[in-house]
Amino acid sequence: MSERIKIIEADITKLHVDAIVNAANEALLGGGGVDGAIHRSAGPELLAECRALRGCDTGRAKITKGYKLPAKHIIHTVGPIWEGGDAGEPELLASCYRSVFELAALYGITTIAFPAISCGVYGYPLDQACAIAVRETSLGLAKNPNLKEVTFACFGKDVLNAYHHFMAGRSESKGALTIRDRLIGAVLGLVTGDALGVPVEFLSRDEVQRNPVRDMRGFGSHQQKPGTWSDDSSLALATLDSLLNGYDLADIMNRFCKWRYESYMTARGFMFDIGATTRLSIHRRKEGASLETCGGSDEGDNGNGSLMRILPASLYFHRLDTKTIVERIGEISALTHAHIRSRLCCAYYTLLLKGILEGQPLEAAMDFASRELAPHIPESEAGVLQRILSSAVLREPEDNISSGGYVVHTLETSLWCCYKHRDFSEAVLAAVNLGSDTDTSGAVTGGLAGALYGQQAIPAEWLSALARSGDVRKLAESLADKILTESRTRHQREKS
Repeated sequence: MSERIKIIEADITKLHVDAIVNAANEALLGGGGVDGAIHRSAGPELLAECRALRGCDTGRAKITKGYKLPAKHIIHTVGPIWEGGDAGEPELLASCYRSVFELAALYGITTIAFPAISCGVYGYPLDQACAIAVRETSLGLAKNPNLKEVTFACFGKDVLNAYHHFMAGRSESKGALTIRDRLIGAVLGLVTGDALGVPVEFLSRDEVQRNPVRDMRGFGSHQQKPGTWSDDSSLALATLDSLLNGYDLADIMNRFCKWRYESYMTARGFMFDIGATTRLSIHRRKEGASLETCGGSDEGDNGNGSLMRILPASLYFHRLDTKTIVERIGEISALTHAHIRSRLCCAYYTLLLKGILEGQPLEAAMDFASRELAPHIPESEAGVLQRILSSAVLREPEDNISSGGYVVHTLETSLWCCYKHRDFSEAVLAAVNLGSDTDTSGAVTGGLAGALYGQQAIPAEWLSALARSGDVRKLAESLADKILTESRTRHQREKS
């Protein structure tokens, strides 16, 4: 896709393209910066046409003639004012690009040039804005093969360098991605990946790849509306909700029971999917079993039912020492999946996320997780986990990646997809399109990719399509804030 993207330092008003994009205000009556320059160059006829448009909402776009400009059209879009990143700015900025590409397709535009929307007086951090611009442009180009070229017209070396750095794979330049972005991205990524996989769960690889998932769609296997998430997210969010009040194993398990029998923390008010081991474990608890005896402990109980929900606990405990992480993550896994293999896979995933949250790239984080977990792996399990611990799974062909419900295979799938596809969308879609246990492959991969690339990397249209999207985001943000607050408190106590 990059061959259809051009980055130049230029005055956008002088470009000979089908359309230029104007970073406008809501009135569409001209202003400062790029907006003012475009109005001055186009002439008074532009203002007259803009008056008739009666303004434009933030995140949307409207089109006019180019008048005295070399460009035939001007697409006016209103970017968000930066307020710190928690007022929906990433979604609104992404919507600007999507709205522009919708108009481009409608009007048969084949070449288009963008300024750095919202990066002037609106104050959007340049690196983050570039990431959204490139991501949404790549998606726009993929959807519209008639669009031959998109130009990022950079006004100044700082903008030019930011785009070049991102396109060169250095998206995490200074200030581009905070740990809060990663924490929120991990939770949102899990739920998004789950929802993408729900409609094609249980279909074979061949069946899925004949009609691959490319966007958020619905119905299919479970006859659910688009954006509906499954037991994976329900149990993960139940765990998250419990951890907001501190670590309490009994409370976590009681919330699992509440989900099973009262539809607590479901996407649309009812439960439609549950794994056999999880069902039996919850039933045991309801019948009065102790926490220690609820989970399945046989080798045949190594489905992916604890790995799919472990992420909130992985994030919550990631700054503790390895021994404590292994113990606590093992306890949470054992509520439903008590075999050592399931507990080790959950611990590896947690240590992997610890490395990523501390800024390590995927391969380095995998090496870190393997080294840290090694003393806790009994000899009987070392061979089973060998492809993961040695990173050999990354070099396997797709045919050797199994996407069924076995915990080791699900972990391998998430690692392989994130390694082979270096952005959120491609990694998660790759996992889902492997077929079989698609919701869990999507969820585990989505959590990992969300931590790697941050919340900004998740397509805004996918997030907006999620059932209870506002509730999910609020929970993700609450967990991130609790983790960061507790980390600061612990740091201050250690200093004193």
